[in-house]
Amino acid sequence: MRPSGFTLIEFLIAIAILGILVGLVGFGTVRSARAAELREAATQVATDLRRARSQAQRGSTNVTVSWDAGGSAQYRVSGSERRLPSTVILNCTSNCSGSGTSGNLVTYTAPYGELAGATGKVLRLASSFPGLTPLEVRVVGVTGKVIVTRGTP
Repeated sequence: MRPSGFTLIEFLIAIAILGILVGLVGFGTVRSARAAELREAATQVATDLRRARSQAQRGSTNVTVSWDAGGSAQYRVSGSERRLPSTVILNCTSNCSGSGTSGNLVTYTAPYGELAGATGKVLRLASSFPGLTPLEVRVVGVTGKVIVTRGTP
């Protein structure tokens, strides 16, 4: 008659299987959290751009949104600094060239909230976490309307 209980081998195999499952679930959870941070950051930038356009229309003053050229986790709305999560990097990918810092800003002019310079820009938000598809915030045409889309990996 065999005594009841587990052998050391059976116990180690069960622990190994449990460890693999916990690792897979943990990685998926971290990935989901980073994807949520990226979506939240894109929504924050888009909301601030829309708010800047609205302020230019209502307040009869020009409103500027600017960022650093090298890619960072912060930007400014009329001088007020805004921070993104530290895992998110903001870069301009289209219509970014200009003399001095003019390529690193969007200016909505009063009283209609139109873009100064009459061209839109594409801002790319990427995560430092590997494997996540970046998001793009597009400032479109003369009107300066804002669209959030998926970027290319």
